[in-house]
Amino acid sequence: MTTLVEGFDADAVALARLLVAEGRAVTLAGSGPATGEALALRALEVDVREHADLDRDPGEPDEAFLDVWTPEVAPRVSRLRAARARVRCLGDLVLERAGVPTIGVTGTAGKTTTAFLLVQLLRAAGIEVHASTTARAGNLWPTAELLSAPTSGVAVLELTSSHLCFTTHSPSIATITCFWPDHLELHGSLARYRAAKETIARGQSADDVVVANEDDAGAAAIAALSPGRRVGFSATAEVEEGAFLRGGTIVARGGGEERVLALPVGLDGPRRQALLAAVAASTAAGPIPTGLERLRLPELRVVVVGSRDGVELVDDGMAATPAKTAAALRERPDRSVVLVAGGELTSVGLPVHASPEEHRLLEDACAEVRRAAGLVVLFGPAAGRLASLLDPSRVVVAGDVERAVATAGAHLSGAQALLVSPMFPVSLEERERIAPALRSLVR
Repeated sequence: MTTLVEGFDADAVALARLLVAEGRAVTLAGSGPATGEALALRALEVDVREHADLDRDPGEPDEAFLDVWTPEVAPRVSRLRAARARVRCLGDLVLERAGVPTIGVTGTAGKTTTAFLLVQLLRAAGIEVHASTTARAGNLWPTAELLSAPTSGVAVLELTSSHLCFTTHSPSIATITCFWPDHLELHGSLARYRAAKETIARGQSADDVVVANEDDAGAAAIAALSPGRRVGFSATAEVEEGAFLRGGTIVARGGGEERVLALPVGLDGPRRQALLAAVAASTAAGPIPTGLERLRLPELRVVVVGSRDGVELVDDGMAATPAKTAAALRERPDRSVVLVAGGELTSVGLPVHASPEEHRLLEDACAEVRRAAGLVVLFGPAAGRLASLLDPSRVVVAGDVERAVATAGAHLSGAQALLVSPMFPVSLEERERIAPALRSLVR
């Protein structure tokens, strides 16, 4: 079998090394220069192709493992599929070969937080958990760490639409946090974005479990495609099996047992939803959690990094979509926030928030910004687009994110929080500068 592996990062190199060891003829190709680790594979007879134009000529492999950043609309995808190549990603191979039950988490928002909390709950119950530690920005995406299939415990994988559009296998337990239009530029349409998300449930069997957000019609519709047992979670109503809110507690039900758990203080709506999802998924995996104390939240996702004169300094740097910023603002009082927002107008060369569905979400989010923010400090190429949707008397443009944070820090009078929540894509390097910039304001 001839196999194409795209990219020269550590995961691609590890995957190529594994496949050639299994006797495959492997081509490792990418658009830029190869790393030293990638070039070393030539000694194993891997065909390493630097500066390759895969959109023009992806070759004729039997199977192709594409990089997770490859848009489904890329010409190389359609060329490979037209040539009847099996188009996959590393995550699909992990699901295929897993020697233990797999728990996959997807959704338009809340994936990382849900998976992060779920890992902690399962480990607190004494279960051996396999989860990636080398994915970018604290994500729990499947990486080469999971290629050596474990034989005990469970594996937890965060699965984005960019994984699922190149995936044919479904996890043993599929968890769906929510669904709305997002990243449509990567898929070409809302229908194709939904089809990608549906993959998490379509390949399940009757012996599997689907965990659904019963408050979200889109998530519930995806869950309905699974032939497996349904477990739910809800912030508004009771569920027969799973988790739901009752006053200031979470009620978990499973295996004929019910347990009331104290809800940690200080969680906003999205974090409560993620915790409900994690408790429901943990219950589906076997143990009902005995407590929710000492749970940690992932970085870059509405994390308070300090305060200045009583004003919270909040890093929400992973909020690259308007709906996520709107969710972070929804429980804030009117004009109580100084918001830092902005970023890039494109992602992998494609315009973002450009579809009619996503533009409506942008307009809705900006309405929430106009309500909750007394001042908005904008940065990056997206500043102009955002400024056109906001009150000009309450907008300042300040170049890059560090200058934007410094400018916001000089205008905190009367505010309760300084929130950095970009609404548009931001590079990982820029995101990593947010928390230090906020900490420089602490006093």
